[in-house]
Parts: sequence; structure tokens; C-alpha cells
Amino acid sequence: MAGISLLITAALCIFVALYWEDFTNFAKYGYVGVLVISFLAGITLFVPVPSVLVVFTLGAVLNPVLIGLIAGLGEAMGSMMVYVTGLTGARPMHALDSNVMKKFQIWMKTRGAISVFAMSAIFNPLFYPFTALAGMMHFGWWRFFLLCLAGKAVKNTLVAGAGFYGVKALITLLGGHWPF
Repeated sequence: MAGISLLITAALCIFVALYWEDFTNFAKYGYVGVLVISFLAGITLFVPVPSVLVVFTLGAVLNPVLIGLIAGLGEAMGSMMVYVTGLTGARPMHALDSNVMKKFQIWMKTRGAISVFAMSAIFNPLFYPFTALAGMMHFGWWRFFLLCLAGKAVKNTLVAGAGFYGVKALITLLGGHWPF
């Protein structure tokens, strides 16, 4: 099971890298595009998926609250693939027995809910191993998903709101007219 999870994640990373131009076109599909790109951002580690740029940009032209919530849902769904990789006890995750991973274990044991929410609510390159560790420690999957969803929704709503107000202010500052 662990091998299958890792294989699916690796295959998706390669697929995204090979067909990146096609994936960037999802943005023109609005809310659905945000969901797909955010899902890919939640699942990939090695291929940077610029979901933040999509959320920021579409937050300027669509409802920023909806964009933030949908992006949070997509990232949380993608993160569950990483969680399953850890849940199955994937050997590569056991190799990450560093000081950081030990701290993550302490956080998960003492402040599980707060640490999941906080780690998902910030821009965090360590979220991938943290998520896998949550799976390895058998942190409840439903609980993990809801906390992750809440944190990612907060983060993405702030990014979409920044896009809405930032782009609007920039266009106004440059003497243009805000069309939306």
C-alpha cells in the first residue's frame, strides 16, 4: 500500500511537470481551476505548483472568500494523499528521523489539533513531512482533514483577499479603471 501511494504521488508529480502548460490553463475555468490546481499543490512536493499565484490572481476577479475556501478544500484533499503515504508506514518517511521530525512528533502528541491547524495555515515547506508523520502516528484522518481544511482555507482566503484588494489598489494607483 505504501509503495502504491508513493508511486501515485511520483506519477502525479511527473504528469504535472510534463503537462504544466495544460494545468496552468485550468485557471481560466475559475473555481474548478482553483480546485484542481490547489489539489495538485497539496499533493506535490518536488514539482512547485504555483497555486498561490492562481489564488491571488483569481481572488482579484472572482469572489475572494469562495476562492479561498475552494483552494483550501483542494489543498486539503491533496494533502490526504500524503497522509495516506505516512499512514501506510512508508519506508522513506522513516528515514526522516531528524530533530525536526522529533519536534513534530512531540507537537502531535501534546498539541495535535493546534499543530495541524497552524502548520496548514502558514506557508510551510515542512508541511509535506509533517502530514506524512501525522499519518504514521495514526492521527485521526477525518480530524486531520477538517483541521487541514480549516487552516488551508484561512491561508488561501487571506491570499485571495490580498489579490482582490492588492490588484484593485494597483490598478487604481496606475490610473486605470477596475473592471470588476
